[in-house]
Amino acid sequence: MSKMYCYIVKILFLLVAFPLWSQFGVEQIITTEANGCRQVFVADLDGDDLLDVATANRLSSSVTWCRNLGDGNFSSPQFIGEVNQTYFITGGDMDEDDDIDIVSSNYADDRIVWFENDGTGNFLPKITIATQIDGALGLYVEDLDGDDDMDIVCAADFSGLSWFENIDGQGNFGPARLIETQATNNRSVVAVDLDGDDFLDIVASSSGNFTVAWYKNLDGLGNFGARQIIAGSASTVAKVYSVDLDGDLDYDVLTASNGPNKIAWFENLDGKGNFGSEQVITLEAEFALAVIAADLDNDLDMDVLSVSVGDSKVAWYENLDGNGTFSSQKIISTSSITPYDVKVGDLDNDGDLDVISGSQNDDKVAWYENLTILNVDTYITEKVKLVPNPVEDSFRIESIYPISHVKIMGASGKILMQVEEDFDQIPIKNFQSGIYLVEIQIENHQVVKKLVKQ
Repeated sequence: MSKMYCYIVKILFLLVAFPLWSQFGVEQIITTEANGCRQVFVADLDGDDLLDVATANRLSSSVTWCRNLGDGNFSSPQFIGEVNQTYFITGGDMDEDDDIDIVSSNYADDRIVWFENDGTGNFLPKITIATQIDGALGLYVEDLDGDDDMDIVCAADFSGLSWFENIDGQGNFGPARLIETQATNNRSVVAVDLDGDDFLDIVASSSGNFTVAWYKNLDGLGNFGARQIIAGSASTVAKVYSVDLDGDLDYDVLTASNGPNKIAWFENLDGKGNFGSEQVITLEAEFALAVIAADLDNDLDMDVLSVSVGDSKVAWYENLDGNGTFSSQKIISTSSITPYDVKVGDLDNDGDLDVISGSQNDDKVAWYENLTILNVDTYITEKVKLVPNPVEDSFRIESIYPISHVKIMGASGKILMQVEEDFDQIPIKNFQSGIYLVEIQIENHQVVKKLVKQ
C-alpha cells in the first residue's frame, strides 16, 4: 500500500469522524459612527479584492463606507453622499464600467438616487433616478428586461411597487413602470426566477395588505402579471428573501415578521411558483426586522440569519438536512442596540462567510468571524485550482480529484449558479465584476475558492 494511498484514506477518515461545524467569534467593531444605521451593503468598492462595508445612516441623512484594510480591519467611515432619511442602500454596476456603484432610497424626499464609483471608492455627486416615489423604502438591483444591464425595483410605503429601466446601460433611467399600486406599506422586494422560465420575477411584502406576494415576469421584458399570494395573513412582514432552502433547485421564500416575532419560510412546491403553507423556523426573534440565507457551515445547504430589535439578537439557524429542517436559534450576539440589518461576506479572506450587523441606536456596524473548521487538508486544497483567476468570460476547475458539484455564490452568500458537469468551461460572462466564492464538492467534503470577476 503506497504512502499516498494511506494519506488519502487518513484524510477521508478524519472528514467522516469530525464533521463540519460553525460558530462565530466575538463582536469586532467596524464603526460606531454610522449615525442611525438602517442598512448595510457589502462589496468590493475600491477594486482591491477585499470586501468593504457601506451603510445607510438615517439620522445623519448620509451614505458612507468603510474600507477593508485587510484581515478584517477597517478604515473610519468615508462620505459617499447625502440622502435625506435614507432607509436602504444596495449596489451594482449601473454604468457598465466594471465597478460597484451605490443606490439609495430617500424616504423623506420620495426619491431614488445613485452614486457613481470611479473604481477606487471615490463617488461622484448623487444622480436622481426617480422622484415622487411616495415613501421609497426597499430596493433591488437586477436585470429585469434581459438587456444585460442593471435595472432597479422599488417597494414604497404609499405608492406601491415599481421598477425603473436602465435605458442605455450607463445609468440613465426611464420613468416608473408600475408593478402593483394596490399594495400599501410595502417594505421589502427581491427579484428571482420563481417559475423556472429564466425571467426574473418579483417577490414583495406588504404590511398594509398583510401579504407576501409574487409577480410573474410575463415576457422577460419587465411586463409583470397580477399579484399571486404566497401568504395572505402575513402580519407585519418586514423583510423577504428568496433562496433554495430544500435543495430542489428552485427558489423558496423567507420572511421576517416583527408582529409575531417570527422567521418562517414557504416552499416552492413545483418550481413553478406554487407555494406551500408557512413553515416556522423560530418564534424567538422579538420584533424581527431582517432575514437572509447563506451557507455558514460549508455543508452545501443554505442556513438562515436574522436580526431582531426587541431582544438585540443577531442569530442563525442551521439547515440540518439540506431539506429545510432547521435547528433552534443560535445566538451570535446580543451586544448591538436595535440591530436593523444583517449581511454576510468573507471579510478576512479565509474562505468562509462572516456575519455583519448594523444597528441604529448605537450607530454601530460590527462583524463576527466565522470560525468554521473546514476539515479540508491543505494538500487537497492546493490540488484544486480555478483557471484563470481573475476571469473575464469563463473559467475551469483543475483538480486531481473527481468533482461532483459546484456552487458559485456572491459576496452575500447567495447561490448564483450550480454546475454538475462541464467543469472545464464554466461561463460567467454576464456576472458583474467583483468577488465570488466557488464551493466545490469533492467526494464527501468541500473546497471553497475565491474567484475574481473582472
